[in-house]
Amino acid sequence: MTEKLNKSLTGAGTSVPNKMRLYATWVDRTPSNCIPRLCSLTFTRLSILKPVGSDLQAVSIAVKMQSSKRTLRSNELPLPPNGLLDQPLDITFCLQYPHFLKREGNKLHILLQRRKRYKNRTMLGFKTLAEGVIRMDQYSDSNPRLW
Repeated sequence: MTEKLNKSLTGAGTSVPNKMRLYATWVDRTPSNCIPRLCSLTFTRLSILKPVGSDLQAVSIAVKMQSSKRTLRSNELPLPPNGLLDQPLDITFCLQYPHFLKREGNKLHILLQRRKRYKNRTMLGFKTLAEGVIRMDQYSDSNPRLW
């Protein structure tokens, strides 16, 4: 059983993707200039084309809104020794956020992270290796060109 699980995590010859569902909902007292919205983001493939670090063993995908302290983070995805990866995934992030009408605080940050380390010891926290930003005010459910 663990052999089958390890093969699916490392992507060694299997087509079964990692399956994760991550949810974040909260009830805040939001001001009148924002609307509570629900964002659902699904990752189907992770490709790392250049080695990110020589001693890097695992990465995780994190999603957060610009003005929020809350971060949704996937489980660690192990990397092969050469550091390159092309792996099918099935990771869905669902988060509720306040969508502001009059200001630019509606940015969704997608981060590729690793655990912080100091002299081969794991510390609390994560280091960001790559970051992408989606402006949520340019996206709506009826705009298929951004899909």
